[in-house]
Amino acid sequence: MFAKFQAKSDTVDQLKHRLLEMVAHTNKEEGCVFYNLHVDHTQSNTFYFMECWRDQAALDFHMETPYVKAIIRDSVDLTQDGIEISYMSLIGA
Repeated sequence: MFAKFQAKSDTVDQLKHRLLEMVAHTNKEEGCVFYNLHVDHTQSNTFYFMECWRDQAALDFHMETPYVKAIIRDSVDLTQDGIEISYMSLIGA
């Protein structure tokens, strides 16, 4: 799963701080395989989470945590267009 956040020009630092808090909380979740934050090389206001979950139940749990609900709510003010989420499955191993 990838989640993309494109900060408004005046919220880059605030959004980055909030996303780093998400990393600290989420990596403690039992079903989290990895939860990594990246910044785009050419657009420093664009952040991506690369996430992997043990199973759908772990992802469902994550989506119901207070910190996920808060970032979803606050993304209206912190991002240009909200959060763009892409779900995918590994092919070939």
